[in-house]
Amino acid sequence: MIISIFLRHFKIYKGINYIPISEGENFASIIGENGCGKSSILESLDHLFNKKSSTDWPINSEAKSEGIGSDNFPFLAPLFLIKKTKLKNTLKAEQEYYYKAERLSNFLWNTSYKTKGRFFDDFYKHIDSIKKLYNEDEYFLLIIGKRYNDTGIYFGSFHKQLTFINDKPHEEYEEEELQKYFRGFYDYISSHYSYLYIPVETDVQTYTKLETQDMQKLMDKNIQKEIEKAIRPGTIKQINKDLSEFVKEIESVLEIYHYKGHFKDNLTMPDLVSKIIEAFFSIKVLNKRVDNSKSIPVSELSSGEKRKALIDVAYSFLLNNNDRENNIILAIDEPEASLHISNCFEQFDKLFKISKDNHQIIVSTHWYGFLPITANGTATAIRKNNKNEISTTFLNLYNYRENIVHSKKLYKGPLPIDYNIKSYNDLVQSIIHSIINDNSFSWIICEGQSEKIYFEHYFTNEIENNRLRLLPVGGFKEVNKIYNYLATPIKDPDYNIKGKILCLVDTDNQRLNVDLYFKDKNLFFDRLILKEDNSSIIVEVNDNLSSPPTEIEDCLNPIIFWQTLLEFAENYENINKLLFSKEIQINEKYSSNFLDLTRMEKKIIKDFFDDNEGYNKLLFAKKYVELASSPFYSNLENLEWIKEIKKKLGF
Repeated sequence: MIISIFLRHFKIYKGINYIPISEGENFASIIGENGCGKSSILESLDHLFNKKSSTDWPINSEAKSEGIGSDNFPFLAPLFLIKKTKLKNTLKAEQEYYYKAERLSNFLWNTSYKTKGRFFDDFYKHIDSIKKLYNEDEYFLLIIGKRYNDTGIYFGSFHKQLTFINDKPHEEYEEEELQKYFRGFYDYISSHYSYLYIPVETDVQTYTKLETQDMQKLMDKNIQKEIEKAIRPGTIKQINKDLSEFVKEIESVLEIYHYKGHFKDNLTMPDLVSKIIEAFFSIKVLNKRVDNSKSIPVSELSSGEKRKALIDVAYSFLLNNNDRENNIILAIDEPEASLHISNCFEQFDKLFKISKDNHQIIVSTHWYGFLPITANGTATAIRKNNKNEISTTFLNLYNYRENIVHSKKLYKGPLPIDYNIKSYNDLVQSIIHSIINDNSFSWIICEGQSEKIYFEHYFTNEIENNRLRLLPVGGFKEVNKIYNYLATPIKDPDYNIKGKILCLVDTDNQRLNVDLYFKDKNLFFDRLILKEDNSSIIVEVNDNLSSPPTEIEDCLNPIIFWQTLLEFAENYENINKLLFSKEIQINEKYSSNFLDLTRMEKKIIKDFFDDNEGYNKLLFAKKYVELASSPFYSNLENLEWIKEIKKKLGF
């Protein structure tokens, strides 16, 4: 995947700029005000991957006026993070390229080369964070690029540092020597990827024609090859024979005249393929089904519906075809363009799902509602000062709130955009609009990703039928914040609320009251808490009952919980001893009391969930759901509190 790019003199970017894009996550966003250069990044990658002539690059006008010379040329050089097992190396030529990739990667992982320029500070800061997450023994770090008006490969600011090409570390080498060494390497690396770029002004009808290159990339089909397979081997031969006889019959009448081909006398396979594409595929346009008997050409849809159609098409093809030769990088300018605010969440949700399917998504956007809810993704915030100088703030969205606080400390003064306020406003507007229309649905707003995993299992039908959406926001404070944002419009009698929202949190050791809590038939704020009588474990958030502390892991099926914990026991000796020294209490309703544990024994299990920086909670949830979904355990899933939630939400 692409993790960053060096740009020089491309559009708004004067001088050398380093733009971080990802830390290895498949979803990457670029945010900032109009005119700061968001789209330019996506466009630059389009020029590189889709081999557009560098003579057509939109060069920075200021740099152009100063003169483009041998020491001041524009260039584009993306940086890749590639798992070594994903790089082709079966053919002899591929093995040679693979060896060169190893040498280049070793250099980039370990280089300390630096000259003047902020871009090097940005590069090393970014690479330091990459090193904490990825091992150089398993991943290649590679850079390949192009410079203006030059067909050769270019390695950006490291171009003259690759002394390993002649195994003479302290000697200079000629440019010809480097180009000879890396001949074909650019195409070798880029051949592993298909880059699809959807600008804001994309014409949906033209883009979705089956014969276009972008659609063939999405379909992972080569129409020309498909047509060639459909034509029988003797077909062209027979056509040429029959038509030649027909022409001879005509010529026999003409006496001194005859017909002769200008370049050739017979049809070839490419001739037939081009005519079939023209006659069969070019007349077909994408239509949207309204019902079983009616459909509308996408050209007649509204601007927002056209934008939605583009994402729908990409979503359908990418989610249903995992057996691809190349990795897809889908770059989209403003997915939310022309969309009603109520559709923005759904639009981004589809992009998240595509990214989870091992495709890289890069978007530029002004809709920030995804920021508080994205657990696996990044945001590159770009700003431009009054001298047209570009600077970036890179945020890993896994700890969005912490990163926002940290980013404020980096600046001497306020951020140019209040990401936090705008992100919550955008998100809440989208939620509100989704519950006031005729096709409204319900929401569960929970604390974390592990809760979402359980709810995806328990509410599978409701989610698949588009009746429910799940929103993990990262802790009690964030759930409370969303609730406070929602409270005002839901209280407003002018809103005809049809959907329902449940904010659900754990019971912590120090329970906090919600000051703005109010009772409403459409907005609920509840807590999970285990009662001694094992009755309903859902109470209103400000209920006086505050003990014992309760998390969702305490409220699961005890037998499946025990079996799931057993799956992890091999790597946790304390857990292993605990499970085999206790007798399971089969009459207990919930997992909290499944072994009749002492306070210290409960701490052993809590420490297990807190281990691995809390990631064990996610691993456990995935394994629990996997077991619960199996036929052997399916009859055991009968949690009363899940039924209560379904009833509360009208399911």
